[in-house]
Amino acid sequence: MSRAQSHMNRAQELAEKKWWDEWNTSFRSKDNFDEISTDLFSHVAEIVKELSHARAKRVLEVACGTGTLSRQLVFSSYYGLDVSQSAIEIARREVKTLSMPASTEPPTYEVADIHDMPMPARRFDIAICVDAVAYFRDQQRALNRVAQALNLDGRLILTTINPFVYNRIRRTARSPLKEGSISRWLSRGELHDLVSSAGFRIDRSYAIMPRGNMGLLRVVNARRLNHVFGPRGAEVMRHWKEKIGLGQYRVVEATKMS
Repeated sequence: MSRAQSHMNRAQELAEKKWWDEWNTSFRSKDNFDEISTDLFSHVAEIVKELSHARAKRVLEVACGTGTLSRQLVFSSYYGLDVSQSAIEIARREVKTLSMPASTEPPTYEVADIHDMPMPARRFDIAICVDAVAYFRDQQRALNRVAQALNLDGRLILTTINPFVYNRIRRTARSPLKEGSISRWLSRGELHDLVSSAGFRIDRSYAIMPRGNMGLLRVVNARRLNHVFGPRGAEVMRHWKEKIGLGQYRVVEATKMS
């Protein structure tokens, strides 16, 4: 790598950290800040609960932010990492208010970058990556390193924005939908290729949380259409939209095979 390229990469990393510091202190300083993120974290927490069965697991969360999700999880041990110093400071402060079971190790939060950080000596049972893969500078390297941190047959839970839906949500002054330092939006096929190339078998892939109020989605998500048959009809419509991929988020659940 040339000296000029090294300086460019360093400048990009500093810009990313600054953006995430501002984002986390503005929008993630408190839990349940908004309905969308609350629903997303709740969904992921439910998956971890299902995967854990009756035995708590060792959990790794990449891009843990301020630790909001970690405070909803049951685990034997938890290791969260994020590039934002401000986010990790909030996470460490908030965890002091929690009452942990005697059999649970205190959560660990560390300022680190998955691309080049030293991996913990003990491997994990579950790795979580919520709405972060699109921001990784080298998406394949990041996923490869997540796989390295897992036990064989360890599970990956990954969520990311569905660009088809996201690009059809009207921006307003109240809801600007700031993206930050996006590396590359991923199509469903690209996401699957990325996960499979890291040595995972994809067990489930689906969309959640239908949204969008532009183009076709303006009609599909019209309140009158979705509630014409009452609450039961609205629920059926929601499941139908998720099944055909019209959710704001894609979710991939996978198992490490090699």
